Amino acid sequence: MEKGDSVRIKGTNSIGEIESIQGKQATVIFGGLRSKVKLEQLERTEKAKAAPINSADKHAHLAIQTSHVTRATMEDRRQNFHQDIDVRGMRGDEAINAVMHFLDDSILVGMSRVRILHGTGSGILRQLIRQYLATVPNVQHYRDEHVQFGGAGITVVDLD
Repeated sequence: MEKGDSVRIKGTNSIGEIESIQGKQATVIFGGLRSKVKLEQLERTEKAKAAPINSADKHAHLAIQTSHVTRATMEDRRQNFHQDIDVRGMRGDEAINAVMHFLDDSILVGMSRVRILHGTGSGILRQLIRQYLATVPNVQHYRDEHVQFGGAGITVVDLD
């Protein structure tokens, strides 16, 4: 076997083309996918070299792969998402950055209400966070948490 040969993995129907051979392994292109396969697992096919993939098919294949990865990432984020963030003890710019990413993720996973724990109700973090919340278009409303659940040290944010 050599570079450019049409091959398939024994027992399968997928035909690929050898891109390179290094030692006892070959890099084979199956559609738009590169795989390293042991030479002993490959068999040469009698067919001519696999037809080149046209550009539209390649883009469609990549879009489908990206869609699957994006869906899996979104599902993972949704399952591991917490509705609270604690920014106590952070510097102002760190806290705003953390809140910004938190709100982006909240909107992305479809949360309607989140809580930001910033500590004392008279502190600078509360002021900075509320100034930032006023600039976010997806924030419908924000308010202090009920006194029984933390009062002015926690801001509850309602999202679109």
